[in-house]
This record gives sequence, C-alpha cells and structure tokens, in this order.
Amino acid sequence: MDWFTFILTYFASKNLSLITAFLCWTPENATKLVSLAGSMELRIRVHNDFHKLPELPAYRNYREGIILDIACAGVENVLYEASKSRAFNHRHSWLLLHEASQNMTYLEEILQDTVILPDSDVVVAFEDTMFDVYKIKIGEPLTTLNLDMDERRDMAELQARLPSAVSRRKNLHNLYLKAATIVSQPQYFKGWSDLTNRQIDTFPKLTYPLLMILAEDLHFRYNLKQIDLYGEERNGSFNGLAGILQRQEVEVGVTSMFMRKDRWRVLHYCSETVELVGAFIFRQPSQSAVSNVFLLPFSAGVWAAAGGVFVGAGALLATLGLVARRRAFCDETAPRLNLAEAFTFAVGAVCQQGSDLSPQILSARILMLFTLLSSLFAFTSYSAKIVSILQAPSNAIQTIDDLTHSPMGMGVQETTYKKVYFAESTDPATRRLYRRKLQPLGDGAYLSVVEGIDRVRKGLFAFQVEQSSGYDVISRTYTEREKCGLKEIQAFKLPMVAVPIRRHSGYRDLFAARLRWHRETGLMDRVRRTWLARRARCDAGGGGFVSVGLADVLPALAALLAGALLAAALLLLELACTRTRASLHSLHCCTSRV
Repeated sequence: MDWFTFILTYFASKNLSLITAFLCWTPENATKLVSLAGSMELRIRVHNDFHKLPELPAYRNYREGIILDIACAGVENVLYEASKSRAFNHRHSWLLLHEASQNMTYLEEILQDTVILPDSDVVVAFEDTMFDVYKIKIGEPLTTLNLDMDERRDMAELQARLPSAVSRRKNLHNLYLKAATIVSQPQYFKGWSDLTNRQIDTFPKLTYPLLMILAEDLHFRYNLKQIDLYGEERNGSFNGLAGILQRQEVEVGVTSMFMRKDRWRVLHYCSETVELVGAFIFRQPSQSAVSNVFLLPFSAGVWAAAGGVFVGAGALLATLGLVARRRAFCDETAPRLNLAEAFTFAVGAVCQQGSDLSPQILSARILMLFTLLSSLFAFTSYSAKIVSILQAPSNAIQTIDDLTHSPMGMGVQETTYKKVYFAESTDPATRRLYRRKLQPLGDGAYLSVVEGIDRVRKGLFAFQVEQSSGYDVISRTYTEREKCGLKEIQAFKLPMVAVPIRRHSGYRDLFAARLRWHRETGLMDRVRRTWLARRARCDAGGGGFVSVGLADVLPALAALLAGALLAAALLLLELACTRTRASLHSLHCCTSRV
C-alpha cells in the first residue's frame, strides 16, 4: 500500500471526512493526494508554510483529521502551537508520518516537549510499522502501543479490533496529580467518613470516595491541598477552588461544584455526580391561622339550607302561636308564642339548648320536636368535622406567591450561593418573594441548617435549604407526626453538580468515562444514599393528636366579646330609656298638680 492510499484509508476507517495536512511534499505529490482524496469523498487542505498556521482550537462541533510529516523543517512550530492550544485531544485524529524505518530515539526527541496526554489520538507511521503514542503526564516519556503493520491493509478491521483509548490507557503508573478539596468549616471536620454532620461540606465528603476509587482504578495518586471556598468571580477572576483551577495550579477538584455558565469560561467538568434540589420547607399553617375554623365544617350551601330550616321553623312556630291566639285555643302558652320567643327557640335549637315552652297545641309540639331533631343531626356532623379540621393542617400555601403573601417568616440556608440564584432568577414570583421577604432582613435571613429547621418545627416559618441537608436534620430532631406535616415549594431549579477539572485537561475524558462506569455499576448511587438524606417518611399516619390552642378558638372568643359588648350597649340603652321615662313621668305629675 503506497503512502497516499494508506493515509486516506486510515482516515476513512475513522469516519473522518475533513483533513488538514502539514506537508513539505512536492506540488505534484500534494496535488495527487488532494485528487485521490476527492475520489474517496474526503476534503483535504494542504499547508506547506509551517510559520503561518491555521487555527487549531481544542473544541469544535466536528472531528478533524490532521496529517503531519515530522521530517519537514519547521515541524516544531506545528507541534508547539498544537500543544499550546491543546489540539492533541480526541477532536483531532493525528497521523504523524516519517518515511524511514522505525526510529524511537528520533521520535522521543521530536515529541519531547509536546503535550500528548491520555485524551489524545496520535498515531506515528514509519515505513515498517506504526505506533499509538501518548504521555501519562507532561515531561514523562512516550507510552507506545505497536499496531501491526501487516494489518493496516484492512484499516476498518484494525480500528474495530483496537480497544478504545480509555480501555488501553487505564494505567497511569502511580503518577501524582495536583488536586484540591473543600473544607469550609474545619472546626466541624472529623474525617471523610464521619456521618455526624452530613449537612456540612456534603459534596466534598460525597465526592471524595468516588475519586479515591477512580485513583485506584486508573493507578494514580493525589497531591491534595485544602481550601475553604468553591469560588466566586470578582473583577474577571475567581477565588477559591475555581480560582486555582483557572490559574492551572491543580489538575482536578476533589469535590462537586455547580455547573454555572460563568465557571465554564475558566474550568471544565468531567462528570455529574448527583442532582441537588433546593426548596422552601415549611409546615402548613393550621386551619385557624388562615380561616375561621367554625365556618369550615359546612359548605356555603349547607349553611344556607340550615339557616333556612331554622328561620322557617321559627317563623312557622310564631305563625302557629298567632293562629292559636286568634282562635282562642285553650293553651296557656299561646300568648308567649310570638316572634321574639320563636326566634329565641330557633337559636336555642341551633345551640342544642332546650326551651321552657311546652305548648299544648299538637302541631307546635311536632314542629319543635323535629326542629330539635334536625339540630341534633346537624350538630353531630358539625362536631365530627370540626375535630378533624382542628387536627389537620391547611392547604393554603401551594405556590411561591402564596408564600409571599402569607404571614410566615422566612430564612435561607447559609451557603456560598445564598444570594446568587435569587438575584439571578427570572421568575417574577421568586423575585417578588426575595424583595419582600428576604431582602429586608439583610444578613439575618441566612441561617445554619440546624437553626432554620428548628424554626420550621415551631411553625409559621419557611426555610430555603438543600433537601438532603434539611432532611438529615429533620430525621434526627422531628417527631413522626411533625414529619407528616411538611410541605415543599421549589423557588428555583439548581444546576447539576459535577467534578471540576482544569480547562482542557488531558484527563477529562478518561475520568469522565470511568466515573460514568461508577454510575452505571451503582457505586455512585451507593455513595449518594450514604451522604444525601431522603425525604422523611411519614410513618405516624393519623396517630397522636394536636392540642387546641388559643388561636383555634379566637373566633369563638371574638363572638363572645361581641355579644358582651352588644349586651352592655343594650343595657346602657335600656337604662337611658328607663331614666327618660321616669323623667317624663315626673314632669307629667308636676304639670297635673299645677
């Protein structure tokens, strides 16, 4: 197989149709290569000026093949620019040509300062053999895999039989990689396996065992340093972990960070670990806090029907008394069966009170009997329903706007992103809640998980918290019945968290593939269940009871106070009327004597 056919067959077997060639061949040979590529439906661009190089970005939306004749003068410029832009990665499939017999010494010399890391796809072809090459670390010698030259005649079969780059580059030979992790509150840190304070530094503790397994899997070690911040942007640069990744002081972060748009500019991520959910957790207020519980047992229609029945019974009783008086029935109670007494009887029947009226008229007796019986049925239903209402929380708060307009106090978990996502939210309801409920509180709105969850327990308080952290404290401090009354409302959706890695790192794809394998085999789920508490289960059901408080009977007390004030006002009016009559009577007597 001649060089022309070999080159084009190699890239065709890798399903690459766009090729960039850096060659110092004669014009005739270059033209022949382009012509042959066109016949195979491949596009090829030939560059023979190694001092004016095209752009070689690390990432684009398509893959590209690159041919480089390493015997040409100026090849160092191409290798330098490709290393500088990190073009030696999986997006570019490199074929380095050398029209001579195998010479590993020359190859080591020419690629000595080249950044060809485990994510690269570089093959060197000599006249008699070809090698897959990469370095486990910058400055380390080349690691080579001999590809049988005889089998290159069937390139498709060779590519199919060749293990993937991740499979054949799993041994990093115990090299040390610089790394950093987060310990934001060292005073509470008792080790990576300590579960007593799972709500503190959850994501470093969750990610640490995953990356330790990764290091054992790929045979490397960490040179680990500790810092206390994830990193925020200030004047175009980041502090914390994001900052040292931006400055390329470390290779990887042994933690999980939010995949934010501003951080993508300075670092990359190699794999998602868990989904973080944040929400306002609160206990629904009691029915008495949002409505008059004495009106809730019956619907408006039942109240209207009951009122109509008792008003009608009173009116009918007064009518029977009027008929009895006009017909002169022999009934001593007939004069008392007036409208006022009938109204008093109807009110007494509603309140399960008897009456001293005992009419001898049979029709009046039957009316009073069935009125009291109807009152008994209504009162039984009312009593049963109001007991269940007093024991159950309300469903008054269902949306963010309901929270905003409720009398609840509010707080937010003390985290590095405590203000960011409220300020960046585009949801009008979330922005209104932040302006009205949280912003006026200043720094007082931001609480520890323990303090915030304790205030939720006492009622009429909503706390924005990471679910895993919140439910960890809830599972240890709440009674079973208290767990049943919890409600969540999500104000905003948090981004995924992932393992951060240096921008254009040569280990990104290798780490991502192995961490994906951790997820598929259940290792990641096991770690997640260890460190992230699930929603507290409600095992109490309907057991227990809630004591009736003063707030529950306030409407009754208000009715009593209103009745007392009305009675006092009527008493004063009666006294005034009595004095007026007495004065008029005295004046009339004096006038008569005169």
